Order: sequence, then C-alpha cells, then structure tokens
Amino acid sequence: MTGDNWDVAVLGAGAAGLTAARAARARGAEKVALIERDRLGGECTHVGCIPSKALIHAAGLAQSAREHPEVLRPPEVDFAAVMARVHGVIAHVAQDESEEVMEAAGITVLTGDARFTGTQTIDVGGAGHRFRRAVVATGSEAVVPGFLADGPVPVLTNDTIFGLTDRPRHLIVVGGGPIGVELGQAFARLGSAVTIIERDRRLLPLIDADAAAALAGRLAAEGVTIRTGCSVTGTVREGGADLVELDDGSSLETDALLIAVGRRPRLEGLGLEEAGVTTDPAGIVTDDRMRTSAPHIYAAGDVTPGGGFTHIAAHQGRVAGENAAGARAKADLRVSPAVTFTDPEIASVGLTPDQARDEHRGVEVVDFPMAGVDRARTRGRTDGFVRIVTARRRLLGRAGGGQVVGGTVVGDGAGELIHEIALAMQTRMFAGRLAQTIHAYPSASVAVQQAAGQLFPIGRALAGEAPDES
Repeated sequence: MTGDNWDVAVLGAGAAGLTAARAARARGAEKVALIERDRLGGECTHVGCIPSKALIHAAGLAQSAREHPEVLRPPEVDFAAVMARVHGVIAHVAQDESEEVMEAAGITVLTGDARFTGTQTIDVGGAGHRFRRAVVATGSEAVVPGFLADGPVPVLTNDTIFGLTDRPRHLIVVGGGPIGVELGQAFARLGSAVTIIERDRRLLPLIDADAAAALAGRLAAEGVTIRTGCSVTGTVREGGADLVELDDGSSLETDALLIAVGRRPRLEGLGLEEAGVTTDPAGIVTDDRMRTSAPHIYAAGDVTPGGGFTHIAAHQGRVAGENAAGARAKADLRVSPAVTFTDPEIASVGLTPDQARDEHRGVEVVDFPMAGVDRARTRGRTDGFVRIVTARRRLLGRAGGGQVVGGTVVGDGAGELIHEIALAMQTRMFAGRLAQTIHAYPSASVAVQQAAGQLFPIGRALAGEAPDES
C-alpha cells in the first residue's frame, strides 16, 4: 500500500458523488477522498443539464423573435457564439465544483481510474488505498447500438454534441425521450432541419399521453419532422451523402446523427465483484439506505436503478454520504418530480391517471387549461394545462378533495409550477388546500389553484362553469 487510509472513499464526482462527499464530511468523517477520472461535476455540469439548458435558452430567444416580429427583429443565429456561451455557462457552474472548493471543504480529490481490489482496498491510478466505507457514484454513459456505432456514419450523443462548432444542416435524432425532444427542438430553433425518430407510437412514451401530444403539436408547428412507430435499421454512405435507413424501407439524408435512446450505468472496470457488490442489468441494487450487498459500500445516482435525474442523484448521494459517515438516513423517493425542458415544458410528479386508478380508489382527475390563465395570455403562451390526480383517503374518503397522488403541468414555466403539487404530495395535505391558498394575481401559479378548485362546486363556478344541477 502506497496510498492513504480513508474513512470514506467516493467514486465519481458528479451530482451524487459531490453530494455524498460533502455529506460524509458534514457528518463528521475526517478523511474523505473524492475520486474522479475525468472532470469534477460529471455529466450534468459538462454534457447534460447545464449545457442543454443553456442551449435551450439561446434557442428560445431566437424563437421569441420569430413569434413576435412586431417587437423583435427576425434573428440571425450565430451558432458558434451560441456554443461559446454554452461553454461559458459550463465553466461558470464548474467553479463551484472545483478541486479548490472541495479541498477547502476538507475533501481530498484523487484523479485517476478507480478499481476495487478487495473488500476494503482500492487502486486509484496505480496507487493502493484502504477505506472503511465507500460510495459508488460513477454515473452513466450514453447507449449507442452496436450497428450504429460501427456504421459508416459518425454518431453524436449528448456526451459529444456540445462539442459542435458548426450548425448541422439536417439533424436526425434517434429517440423521442426527454433528451431527444429537448435537443431536437433546440437545434430546430437554431436553424437546423430536424427529424425525430421514435420506435414507440408516440413521443415521450413514459409520460402523460395528453402532455406528449401537446408537445408533438408544438414541434410539428415549428417544422420538426416526427416519425413515430418506426426504427433505424442502419446507416450507409452513398455518393458522398450520409443516409439513415428505417424499417419501413425509407432512408433519410443527414449530416449529423444524434443517438438519444437512453443511458446505462458506468460499472465496467470498477472491480465490484472484488468488493462483494452485486449488480443486475439495471445497475447496483441498494436498499433504502443506499447500501449495497456489501454493507460498508453504498451506491447513488445513475449507477442505481432509481437514478437518472440529477436531483434524485443528489438526494441519494446525501443519504449515502451521511450513512457512510455513520448515520442511518433513508432515501425517500416517493415524491420525485421530473421535467422535460421543451417548449412547452412538461413537468410531472407521482402517478398518471391510469396508474392512480390501478393503485387507488375514488380517483378524480381535474384539469385547468393554460388558455384560461391570464399570465399565460400576457405571454402569448396559452397551450398546455394543469392536471391534478386525487384519490380517496383512508377513513376520510374524499373529504377536502381527497389526497393528491399525482400531477402534470404542460406550459411555460411548468418546471416551476409542479413543485406546489409535489409539496402537497410530500406533506399529504388535503387537495383542497391548494384551492384555498391565496395565489398572487396574475401569476402563472394561479393555474394550480384553479385546477384544484375544479374539485369543488364553488371552484367550478368561479372558473365560469355552469352549476351542477344533478
């Protein structure tokens, strides 16, 4: 052994790992090592949340000018400048996750590939170390089907697309999930001809169907071509042109191919078997304390089946880090909102109506359209809706509107509005409290109040509905 003895060794410095290291230190672990082979900050900072949202913001500015020629001149998009700004934002965020910041917090940063060599030993860049407890938070990597990876047409993923300096003339996106639709719409707004290919019958197959339909309509109106119910079978290069072949026998020309069909846990080469950590195809299995099959080793973030979002990774990382320092915290993922940052934004939490009917009795679903919200009218953004899913309470039935078990918001700022519904779920409040709470006018959040009001006759009357004569 040429290295040190660590109270807690954290593998990976993305959202989960950074949070785990800070939590372990805050809980009293004296010697905490944060091990990263590439860049502190991980996927979210460098190739995920931060660059994509910076790109989406720039694309939104261009779209606003197109939609409001009465007050703004038609845009001339400088793609190189857009990407330069994206990287400037990345650098700004990365300052808060630097080695200097970690060292100031009492966390030692080790650089290199990490591999467990035993139940309490680890190799980092050729140096051996011992540890009492460890947290595995090595994140995920983009999935690229082998027949595309080995094909003649170069492929991009969200790990590489932000390295572009020239705008693609025609971008084909394979995968109609959140990453595919977010980046597809952004590039279309920046001037690329975009085609999104999704093998399911609709975009965003895992979310509320009405929400997905609203987005599909907006994308089509903005000129994005959507091909659902079909799959890519291969790529060829003919006569200097790159072609993507589909299973219906057609082919599409492209000069950039973005693969957005999912991500997989980054586990290869970690020596997990040497440490006694078992895995399944979805990643490292943990209990609600984020403990693996090896009781002194924890896992958090994208390497676990429940990961996949930065906010969930950070929550799991906090629990794992605290427990690695001797606490007994539990991860509570009962209420975990998710947002697709398209225009309109789509945000959801809890159960869809169909899921609620499978799990609860006395389910009621209420909607309120953004077209009825004055703030949405002032913005000229009236597409979308707020949907709240409620169910009977045990013993109390539907008193007070019942309990909130899910919600979906589609519209401008949906990612902010969803958290009021999430808080109602987290605190198990009566659904009627959302309607009773005074909301500032003309804020967009009035839409949540108005939606909850649909659970009651007075709310429906105030919204302009005719009284129920039954």
